[in-house]
Amino acid sequence: MIRYDNIHKVFGDLEVLKGISFEIGTGEVVCILGPSGSGKTTLLRCTNFLEIPTRGKVTIADLTVDAEHFTKEQVNQLRRHSTMVFQNYNLFRNMTALENVMECLVTVQKKPKAEAREIAEHFLNQVGMGQRMDYYPSQLSGGQQQRVGIARGLALNPHAILFDEPTAALDPELVGEVLNTMKEVAKSGITMAVVTHEMGFARDVADRVVFMDGGVVVEQGKPEEVFDHPQNERTRQFLRAVTTRG
Repeated sequence: MIRYDNIHKVFGDLEVLKGISFEIGTGEVVCILGPSGSGKTTLLRCTNFLEIPTRGKVTIADLTVDAEHFTKEQVNQLRRHSTMVFQNYNLFRNMTALENVMECLVTVQKKPKAEAREIAEHFLNQVGMGQRMDYYPSQLSGGQQQRVGIARGLALNPHAILFDEPTAALDPELVGEVLNTMKEVAKSGITMAVVTHEMGFARDVADRVVFMDGGVVVEQGKPEEVFDHPQNERTRQFLRAVTTRG
């Protein structure tokens, strides 16, 4: 479970998040939609305090952290409860796919290398990268690198996995392989928060979609409700625009 309680984020004179409150249930897949600049990625980064909210509370599983009163240990615990898959993969260039997945298991979770290797191999196989474990990032396509990133996140056994526009940096022909991997991850029952511009994925896979604009939640509901019967005019404008582009 992830819960946002009145999350605000201010950068200088710019208020990017203006009191976000909603919950993602355990095992639920929620896609966060909205135009560029609406605050989606900032909210996702506030989830594990990669960006520290100006005020408000974030809860993951049984841990609640108050942005105005927190300790370093609380933030570390929050990050152990979740993991993030970034747009640009964030793989170590000097490590193989296997070593990239093993790294946090060994250095953060202090697992023996043999155990870390077994876990890493399992999840690389799960995302279809078992034949390329010994490849370096420079030898992999963007889609393959992103699948390694997903395996790395899953290997940490988090309560929730956060996806920040995971297909945004990919060539169009590589998007499908990553979305298919994410669909398989969704079937595993892990809690997922996905910032995405992939409307088809949101419609097909999400249990719920949240539409943001101007730093607030404008509308949320089941995909068929929001896509087929949007209640807010701003949602209708956005969906018309992305449909026209498609």
